[in-house]
Amino acid sequence: MIKINLKEIPEKPGVYIFKNKEDKALYVGKAKNLRKRIASYFKNPSLKIKELLDSAENLEILPLKSEVEAILKESDLIKKLDPYFNQLLRDDTNYFYVVFTKEKFPRIYVTHRPDKFKTYKIFGPFTEGKSIKNLLQKIRKKLPFCTCKENHLRECFNSSLRLCFGFCCLRGKTISQEEKNIYFENLKLIEKILSGNFKDLKKEILEEMEKYLKESNLLLAKKLFEVYSSIKKIEEEIEIIGQDSLYLENIRKKVLLEIKKKLKLKEIPKIIEAYDISHLYGDFKVGMMLTFYEGFLKIQKIRKFKIKTIVRPDDPRMIYEVLKRRLKHLEWGIPHLIFIDGGKIQLKFALLGVKEAGLEDKIKVISFAKPKEEIYFHPQKRPLSLKDFSSETANFLRLLDLKVHEFVLKYHKYLRENEKFN
Repeated sequence: MIKINLKEIPEKPGVYIFKNKEDKALYVGKAKNLRKRIASYFKNPSLKIKELLDSAENLEILPLKSEVEAILKESDLIKKLDPYFNQLLRDDTNYFYVVFTKEKFPRIYVTHRPDKFKTYKIFGPFTEGKSIKNLLQKIRKKLPFCTCKENHLRECFNSSLRLCFGFCCLRGKTISQEEKNIYFENLKLIEKILSGNFKDLKKEILEEMEKYLKESNLLLAKKLFEVYSSIKKIEEEIEIIGQDSLYLENIRKKVLLEIKKKLKLKEIPKIIEAYDISHLYGDFKVGMMLTFYEGFLKIQKIRKFKIKTIVRPDDPRMIYEVLKRRLKHLEWGIPHLIFIDGGKIQLKFALLGVKEAGLEDKIKVISFAKPKEEIYFHPQKRPLSLKDFSSETANFLRLLDLKVHEFVLKYHKYLRENEKFN
């Protein structure tokens, strides 16, 4: 069995390669913390890991700046080296791929089965879907792209969040050449980011920008500078994902433990749903539900509601309708905690919705009243002030309110603008 001196392995993100006598790669892996990851191989190893350790003679360590850089490097090395023990894991349920579809406006998907799509570009294999999805979410905020499964008669919801251009999945729309160029330029940049070569990409953009400045083409030079700034921002955010992910996890755990204690919950609120209402004097009435799992927003679990039964402006009864409809969908899972934007009256109607669903013993409901920043919950009569919580927990509760408010306003605005268009 291979012998490792753990003290020589850095506590940094990176990639590691187990090699045999002939210096051939047996297994490529990545880690947030290389020392901890390698140490885990020697604690109660499975039969497959024992076989790997018995076959290995050397271990190569490649420390990197961030976890995301490690994800991209691991994928590249698996593709190049095709190690035996990685092959053993390769089936449809283990590896993830990023595919660029072959169509008029290519779409980008994360999938286990790239063979199910007509593609012109595939990145992968990636061993961890969550990390690559997080990376694409960061990229998408700066470089929008399409993920819609079909074209629509109206602009999609993603376009209202500026995650998609809108025209790329709009049925029957005449697209200008300039719009096409913008979309395909974005795709090229995303391909280069997924190749992990930020240094060459930034250099290439700066050289092109200088060329336009010499030609006094200030408009194109300005556009390239904006692209360069976006790429730099993405790179910084990617480094933050890798460097701070362990820290953020620890902070979130402390926050959830404090919420459990202060709100007298039976268990740690791993699943929190936040709700808010928006309307214009009773018109364009909508509700929004965001799900936070272990303190992190789950984009794929966003749910939007058009209010159907309430005619006049009445936020508490709208909350009641939204919760009543949501709690019919138990296949979405049951939250430990429901967070409502509002005061005592909103809490009263939210509790009624939960009670009618027969879930009052399973779900705790709280409401957040501004501007005093007070938390109301049953059966406590007096509200808790955010001053009663640690700064981290107070900021987390503010974040729940800000996020759900931001999303419900965007959905409300999207419906109003579509009405004007029609």
